[in-house]
Amino acid sequence: MISRPWRKIAGRFLRTPLRWIPASAVLWVLSGPLRGSRWMVGSMPHGAWLGIFERVKLRHFAGRLRRGMTVWDIGANAGLYSMVGARWVGATGRVYAFEPMSRNLEYLRRHLALNRLSNVTVVSKAVADVSGALRMAEGNSPSEFHADLRGESEASAVRLDDWWKEAGSALPDIVKIDVEGGEDAVLRGGASVFSACRPLIYVAIHGNRQREECGRFLTKRGYRIESLEKDCGPEISSEWFAEPNVSATQQILK
Repeated sequence: MISRPWRKIAGRFLRTPLRWIPASAVLWVLSGPLRGSRWMVGSMPHGAWLGIFERVKLRHFAGRLRRGMTVWDIGANAGLYSMVGARWVGATGRVYAFEPMSRNLEYLRRHLALNRLSNVTVVSKAVADVSGALRMAEGNSPSEFHADLRGESEASAVRLDDWWKEAGSALPDIVKIDVEGGEDAVLRGGASVFSACRPLIYVAIHGNRQREECGRFLTKRGYRIESLEKDCGPEISSEWFAEPNVSATQQILK
């Protein structure tokens, strides 16, 4: 068995050639639900085009998609989940990709064009519990942004309930949320939507407060929460899948 220090050294050695690939390069995705799609190297970590980035969650997500579904991708970033959604819901389905930051929007639109995905609508807004201007700050990588009163960037934010009424979109079958710490605000701002259609929800949890707030919101509305991380329950997991409890749904609909 290879010791941990040697595994780290081997990992660094294997990653070295990746640094030589220009950020502007367009490569084929090598594995996973997007295998064969075209991807811009500099848009996200190399794992995206290698097909190993968030592999478990992405495969679970793809496995729940069906032809004709409507998907809302909240925090679409460069379009990884939006592209998977577009591929699997087909021409009769629709994906709405919410992304406020210009850097990510450029990559997102480029990916959609490169792969000729015409069933994705880009919504260039942040999602929160109040509509209006929202200060944003960069996260741990150039593609990550989060709401921050001291942030140097400003984005236009919208509540999902308000946007749905104005846009006339079909209600979602699946919602994916990854907004770097504002998950509870997304849920609160879409409370009417989530109560009306009770979609499947994927949530990337950032911190204990978000875990508590999101857990309270979802369980109160009859959702069952499971972890997408191996050997890790939802009480400590950072990747949730929330599915409506059948009996709770029947009580709500009465």
